[in-house]
Formats: sequence, structure tokens, C-alpha cells
Amino acid sequence: MAVYETIRHGTPDFPLEVHETQAPIGFHLYPHLHAEFEFLVMARGSGILCVDGVSHRLAQGDGAFVNAQSIHLGIPDGTEPVSFYAIVFSPRIFGSLHNDAVTEKYVEPVIRRALRLPSVCTGGDGWQGEALRTAGELYALRGKSGDCAELEMKSRLFHLWAVLCAHGERVHEEGGKLDELRGVMELIDREYASHLTLADLAAAAHMSESHFCRSFSAVTHMTPFSYLQQVRIQKSCQYLKNSDLPVSRIALSCGFNDLSYYARRFRERIGCTPSEYRRDAVQEDYSRSGETPSRG
Repeated sequence: MAVYETIRHGTPDFPLEVHETQAPIGFHLYPHLHAEFEFLVMARGSGILCVDGVSHRLAQGDGAFVNAQSIHLGIPDGTEPVSFYAIVFSPRIFGSLHNDAVTEKYVEPVIRRALRLPSVCTGGDGWQGEALRTAGELYALRGKSGDCAELEMKSRLFHLWAVLCAHGERVHEEGGKLDELRGVMELIDREYASHLTLADLAAAAHMSESHFCRSFSAVTHMTPFSYLQQVRIQKSCQYLKNSDLPVSRIALSCGFNDLSYYARRFRERIGCTPSEYRRDAVQEDYSRSGETPSRG
């Protein structure tokens, strides 16, 4: 797990991507953030979307806006699998970052949190329904190529943005605690293999340890130690999948000094042993390539 989502959203010359996620029962979207905006629509089922410490329950058909650099996560709230699609787009798609009226009036204020767009859209005949219908049109255009495909997508994105901006709220610029917590998450992402203590993390956030723990848990729904451990395990998954390093070496390089403790925590979070995860990942890669893994 990386604090910044590693999926590429679109292309450098057209930074807009519409992608769909089919989530199994019990699926968690762990805390992360990215530099792009996101408009997410719950296509099936329901769940809890937490954005910068505020929780929103999304029923089937509901949509939600996630601002750039917002810490967000998803929590299941039922016993059924869910699916959702996300429209993820860079602020650059609106035009120049300088000397551009659209960017200066309707994009930069959103990034600065001076213009707060509606968090949730629930449908109906009004503007919320219009926003969701426009998002649905963007979803229908995903993967389309040929003449004017980019224009069609961009025109609908601009319309969606106009609807959201028209119903936004002008507020005082925010920052403070959330900026500090983003910095801690970035620190963990860089230094996950180090011996990070609660005192280290609280100091990075410029908070007392008790205040930091309360603030971090309120925004991420995880304790700082649980988040650190989750990052370490997800980093180890990358090593297991993409390297031939021994499991013991991977555990050590990801901040686990005790192999049995690492294996125990790995099974709790991933549902299998590190060796089983590596085996399944290799078999999946070979099945995609149409080859048969060698057996030695």
C-alpha cells in the first residue's frame, strides 16, 4: 500500500480515467490519497466512504466527490459484494494552471478548500440527478476511441464540474491538522522499514502523542500502528510478487524483525501465508501470459 495511489489515471496528454472495481464481501479500501480529483459512483451494493475524517454512507446509485489530496478510505456496511466506478482526473485537464479563468475561478479554489463542492449526490430530478446522469455518460464512454472521443468525455466532465461548482460553498481555506496527517502518511510511506515510534510520528505531526492518535484514528479509522503495519505488509506483497528475495529478507527489509510475527500478521491481513501469496501471484502472471510455470 502506498499513501499515494500508484494506478495511472489516463495519459499525460489526457489525464482522465474511468475505472470500475468489483469488490468482494468485506472489501476495505485502505487510507490513501492522490493528486487528482475523483467522482465515485456506487453501482451495486452500499458502503461507507470516509473523506478527511467525515463518513458518508453511499447506497446503490449514489455518487461522491473526493478532492485532490484528500485522505479517503472505504468500509463495507453489509454482507453483499459491491461494485463502483470512479472518474479520476487531474486538475490539468481543465486547462492551463496560469492565466486561465476556468482554473483560477473554479479549480484552484477547490484545491485550496476555499470552494467546497458537494460531498454526496443522491439522484432525483434536480441537480444531483443531473450530476449522476452526467457521470453515467462518462462511464459509458470509457475506453471509447476514434473521432472526437476525447472531446465527448471532456465536454461531459466540464458539465459535471459546472453542476458541482454551481452548488458548492465558499469557505475559509482549510489545512492545519489534515496537512500534518498527510505529512505523517508520506513519512510512513518513505520510512516504513525504519524503527518508527509513536513519538516520531507525533513529532512529525507537531502534536502530542494522545492528540495525534485521536486525530489520526478519526481520519483514517486506523491506529497509527495499524496503518504502519498495513503499509509494511503491502510493501512486502510487492517484493513477494516482483522479486526472488527470501521471505525472511523481505520481512526484514519491510520493518519486521521477527519472521514468525510477520507471517502471523500477513495471514491476518491478506488471508494466506507469504509463500502462498508469492505462489499465487506467480501462477496468476503465468496464466495471463499463457505460459506454464516451471517446476523445480
